[in-house]
Amino acid sequence: MTKKRDGSTVILFKNDKKEKVFLVLRSDYPVWVTTGGGIEPGETPQKAAIREAIEETGLKVKLVKKIGMYKGDYISHLFEGRVISGTFKPEYPGCRGKWFKVDKLPLSMTDWDKGRIADCLNHKGAIFTKRNAPLSIRGNFHLLFLHPISTIKYMLKGGK
Repeated sequence: MTKKRDGSTVILFKNDKKEKVFLVLRSDYPVWVTTGGGIEPGETPQKAAIREAIEETGLKVKLVKKIGMYKGDYISHLFEGRVISGTFKPEYPGCRGKWFKVDKLPLSMTDWDKGRIADCLNHKGAIFTKRNAPLSIRGNFHLLFLHPISTIKYMLKGGK
């Protein structure tokens, strides 16, 4: 079995008040996600976070600060960011992008993404290190009711 590639996630807030977060609706599975993905060979976690955000949204972004790292089978870096300019351009046909109030996130989200948004909102200082929890059926049971066939296919693929 090959090791999963380390990754970077950037939580894009509309402004310093952090009242709204930008999410992307995936085209392959009907769930809203934060931007992020794998770190390419020779790429820093910061560059990967910016690249992934641009690829997935078409928006010009800046990183405000590193929030933390999740360690496990792979390392996942978490950054807080802001949109500087641009309009949403989906990476894949069928993807949508939208601003959501942080206290009214969509139901079709994984516990993984909600947790990372919460970690950014609650961050008060030093960069943290936490255990990287895998996607769980228990924490995402609501998705099984919202999208039963898609959820089963997604979980069978290992959340990829």
